[in-house]
Amino acid sequence: MSIYAIGDLQGCFYSLQSLLDAVNFNKREDELWLVGDLINRGQCSLEVLDWCYNHRDNIKIVLGNHDLHFLAVAFQVKSISAQDTIQPILKHKNLSKYIDWLLSIPLAHGNDEYLMVHAGVAPSWSTELTKELSSEVSLELNKNPKIFLKEMYGNQPQVWNKNDKKQDRLRFAINTMTRMRVLNQDGAIDFSFKQGLDKIPPNLMPWFLFPSKVRKEFILSGHWSAIGVHPYGKGITLDSGCVWGKKLSAYRFSDKKVISISADPRDLY
Repeated sequence: MSIYAIGDLQGCFYSLQSLLDAVNFNKREDELWLVGDLINRGQCSLEVLDWCYNHRDNIKIVLGNHDLHFLAVAFQVKSISAQDTIQPILKHKNLSKYIDWLLSIPLAHGNDEYLMVHAGVAPSWSTELTKELSSEVSLELNKNPKIFLKEMYGNQPQVWNKNDKKQDRLRFAINTMTRMRVLNQDGAIDFSFKQGLDKIPPNLMPWFLFPSKVRKEFILSGHWSAIGVHPYGKGITLDSGCVWGKKLSAYRFSDKKVISISADPRDLY
């Protein structure tokens, strides 16, 4: 059995199939880890979601910001935007099944060697705390999705404080695991910077280079397409910008090799 972690799909169905062919994926034996943002922006969000749903028994997924946005639209918390490509899902006969399945997906997934999140992990968090917060978010999200999704939005707080009230702690957890790219010198999240590493101003630092707790797990993440596939000391980023016409990439656990294919034009605008 082989295990592959794949970067942000964002509705790029044909690119996904090409990458699976490139790695000789065996759907009966192999396993996929998907770093979130399954849908939105690409032209085949419905096809990606349906394929993942039908292969859910051998896929491990974490929620990304676009997946949460879809849920917010589905529960009528947010309005659909001109750039969204989720309309076919909202009109599909299996909408309720897709929603129920997405609600079951955590923000963090891992084993003894790997920890997967969509965007990143707060430097002060242990692996155990990361997973605990993921579980707490899932629990509260499923209790009352509409209320929880409404309270999810906002940039505050920007620094972790275990003594904050639950609503603020969980908003910070969601923002960290689905939106974070860079931190200020005091560890506060900066939500405005989205460019590449060569453009980072001196007062900011990539979250994965900030001094942090020592953890044994190798971190798999996506979200930051401007830096592409970027290995660092104890992790790798895997969003290689497929939806922007670049590449879709997979990390093979057995030999730590990255396999990339060019984006399929059928997935793009």
